[in-house]
Amino acid sequence: MAKKKKLDHHLYQDKDSGIWYFQKKVRGIVKPYKFSLETTSVVEARRKRDKYLKEIELHGQILQPEVTSSEAMLFGEAAVKWSEIVQIEETTLDNYRKIMNAHVLPAFGNWHIDTITGLDIELFISKLKCGSKTKQNVLTPFRDVMKFAKKHKIIQTNPFDDVEPIKKTKSKKKRPLSLDEIKLFLDSLGDFWKPLLIFLFFTGARIAEAAGLKWKRVDLVNGVAKIRKTIVYVRGKKIYKRPKTESSVRDIKLPKIVIEALREQRKRTWKGNGENFVFLNTKGDNIHRHTINNSVVRPTLKKAGISSNISIKDTRATYITNSLDENERMSFIQKQVGHTTTRMIVDHYYRYVPAPDDGKRLEEAWNSTSILPDQDDVDLEDIENTV
Repeated sequence: MAKKKKLDHHLYQDKDSGIWYFQKKVRGIVKPYKFSLETTSVVEARRKRDKYLKEIELHGQILQPEVTSSEAMLFGEAAVKWSEIVQIEETTLDNYRKIMNAHVLPAFGNWHIDTITGLDIELFISKLKCGSKTKQNVLTPFRDVMKFAKKHKIIQTNPFDDVEPIKKTKSKKKRPLSLDEIKLFLDSLGDFWKPLLIFLFFTGARIAEAAGLKWKRVDLVNGVAKIRKTIVYVRGKKIYKRPKTESSVRDIKLPKIVIEALREQRKRTWKGNGENFVFLNTKGDNIHRHTINNSVVRPTLKKAGISSNISIKDTRATYITNSLDENERMSFIQKQVGHTTTRMIVDHYYRYVPAPDDGKRLEEAWNSTSILPDQDDVDLEDIENTV
């Protein structure tokens, strides 16, 4: 065992791909060498390793081969290779493809990847007409491709090492609906869609979770809906799958208003079969958020005269904001909406809505605990002397 370990010194093999990597820390060089040897053969890996060790011994560093721009890989080609190897959720990869096709590839797709500099990337960022969060979303797959290229020695240095972090900017947050506005919205909504919107407004469930909910996972007696599957769409293809995070797999508590709405919905979609989906569109197909936004949410907001520009996914922020404002426990809300920490709730979903009694509750709580003298105990002579 010790002999084999010595034979493979400065080598390690990726368990998933089987590819061998070289790694070594060299005195005088800040970052240790760590890169792919582009082989699954241990014999070939050892041969390449020995070559690099010899270069370090003779020159104090690994001599990089001269590569002309005409020989270097195009960024677009590297992006394709990365997309074929990267191991992430299909829905996440689809979002990355959309971002790359819309923003990154039009700018850098035909560039030789080794000619892209940190300055080029910062100029690209400066021209993006969007907030800091969207800029971060655009840079995530861009950065991953460059990291992939560096790891596999397509490039020798990663230009993102020289790119300054994006400063956070305050984005314009959508105003959630108040309880009065929810009532006005539901009163303006057709009967067919009421059960779905009541479910979303009063449980904090995601639209994909509502779309994937089947009757076999709804317990109207005990007031529980079990979130186990979601429906998402990737390039027009419907995918029925488990939620992305473990915390999203949960049991949702159903308030009385939701139970009553689901009893009404049961008349339409249950049909004696627990495998049937709870929420379907008017054609009997699975619901899709874009269709609901265009044909249900926006027309209803306009009809109700509500100025907020929320979409169907903002029912979640509305639920969280109203629950916190009504003093629901943070830990309950966290479990209900399927977050691992309460920080996500405060940072990303809670929206402060001014109220007339803001700032008065602490004073009222203090006054309720203060001991004030009864009127009978007050010395009238003392009062007169102070006048």
